[in-house]
Amino acid sequence: MAIIPITIFIILVTTALLHTAWGFGMLWPGTSQQSLVNTVVGDPNIHSIPPLPITLAVAISIAAAGICALWGAHLVDIALPLWMRKTSIIVLTLIFTIRGALTYIPKGPLSATVEPFYSLNQRYFSPLILAIGVGYAFILYSYD
Repeated sequence: MAIIPITIFIILVTTALLHTAWGFGMLWPGTSQQSLVNTVVGDPNIHSIPPLPITLAVAISIAAAGICALWGAHLVDIALPLWMRKTSIIVLTLIFTIRGALTYIPKGPLSATVEPFYSLNQRYFSPLILAIGVGYAFILYSYD
């Protein structure tokens, strides 16, 4: 079932590329800094995308999570201790599952977001993030 880790990898690398493009000034899917923030961040206190170094750090982290999906499924070999493979998949399972679930807590940290992020997060972002968390759990129990 290599389709699950490969799909996670493709989704996360695509997401990392979007973050990189935003760091370099791309406004899509917005038309201004504020509309981009309202669409992809949703925090009413933030008015521009974080600086390039922060955005690139996020992009690298997201891409690394995608590579970990392949590593956890033994599709790539990374010269790190084997205990780190299982630990990374456990941590990523928790991160993605918790982040996805936070959306559905009525007074949670993602409840005070602006539109269109609020609706997009409810309909698309969080279900996808939860699915990725389940995918990591599948990797954890299927490839060890």
